[in-house]
Amino acid sequence: MSTETRSWTVGDTRITSVVEDETAHIPPEFFFPAGTAEGVAAHAWVLDGGDWADADGNITLRVQALVIEAGHRTVLVDPCVGNGKTLALPFWNDQDWPFMDRFAAAGFAPERIDTVVHTHLHADHVGWDTHRDGDDWVPTFTSARYLYTHGELDFSNAMAGDAVETESVRPVFAAGLADVIADDADLGDGLRLEPSPGHTPGHVSLWVESGGARALISGDFLHHPVQCAEPDWAEVGDADEALARETRHRMLRIAAESGALFVGTHFAGRPAGRVVADGAVWRFLPV
Repeated sequence: MSTETRSWTVGDTRITSVVEDETAHIPPEFFFPAGTAEGVAAHAWVLDGGDWADADGNITLRVQALVIEAGHRTVLVDPCVGNGKTLALPFWNDQDWPFMDRFAAAGFAPERIDTVVHTHLHADHVGWDTHRDGDDWVPTFTSARYLYTHGELDFSNAMAGDAVETESVRPVFAAGLADVIADDADLGDGLRLEPSPGHTPGHVSLWVESGGARALISGDFLHHPVQCAEPDWAEVGDADEALARETRHRMLRIAAESGALFVGTHFAGRPAGRVVADGAVWRFLPV
């Protein structure tokens, strides 16, 4: 597993990945019902370097948070699964990861975060929003405003058996730290939401613009680089497969045409690069 902290510069803004967990050798059909290891391996570029798939076509996925330093602001995007959470998936339930140690080693402290952005409210994107204090769940980033879209709040308990809403969302609202915003909101300092629904109803992606340069943080409209070549592969958690498929095609086209740095939220090893056209589909070129 690679837990290396990596950063990328976009104009005068810096984006840093802090890794919580990474899992290799996953049969692709576990996440992509239409996928197979042979289908992954058919795209030789996906196997290059071994970061995204092994030689047999089994895939690697990562859970990571992204920290954006833009001027005087420090913004946290999608704060992972968290520790001690009550979750249906056994590989996320009641975990004890050294994420906050890695967060500190990368030069960040919870009180430095002024904004928490969620691309959506699945368990692996909200966990460190709170931590346990005795018998209570309390906000981790007490100097921050936590941002939520209307559509995601309506869908926040979508994963049956999970306590996402009670453990990771409600304590933030109870503390008065939550703001409900539009799914195309301008967050200032070159940060802007882009609606990218389908995986969840209120899913958004995040544009970062600075000094004439641009980056796009995907969230979960795309889970793995192979979906650039196979954009019709639905992910098992897509709430609306048809809409998610339409969104993947649209957002990949926009990413390629913009030339923006693309940061794949679940991409392992080398999560940042460029999306380029490859015939009727696309290819991901890491940086």
